[in-house]
Amino acid sequence: MADDVRVQRSTDLDIPTKNPLERGWRKAQLIRELARGELSQTRLGEIHGVSQASISRFATRYSGDIEMVRYHLAERLQEGAEHLWVANKQNRLAEYQSTAERMAEVNTPRSHEIKLAALKAVAEELGDLPARTQVNVSQQTVSYEIVGIPYEDI
Repeated sequence: MADDVRVQRSTDLDIPTKNPLERGWRKAQLIRELARGELSQTRLGEIHGVSQASISRFATRYSGDIEMVRYHLAERLQEGAEHLWVANKQNRLAEYQSTAERMAEVNTPRSHEIKLAALKAVAEELGDLPARTQVNVSQQTVSYEIVGIPYEDI
């Protein structure tokens, strides 16, 4: 009679869940991954074995938590760069101003060049210069004709 009864232990069972993304460590990990923004939702779905739509719904449900993690990550990054004076825009502008002022006191072609470079850097820093245009260089042969002068006289 004992041979007819089979007992399953809890470690042998797969406990079904409605959404595998809602479980403790997986939820926290996905929130961190979404906050970092390094992987697409499609790729995150592949990693976690769900569809991109599931990741999108998760991101919508936990958007507040994701923003909080994003804020803390940015804060930690900023804390790491505090001791770097060059990481602050105002400090960079002040350094450019100091360079331009020092070069104004010297009257050489090189000092004028350095001063203009500092002024240009400030304008770029403040967004006052328009975006640079791309120049397309082709391999076509160009022929020039000078009107009124015979080829032999050149």
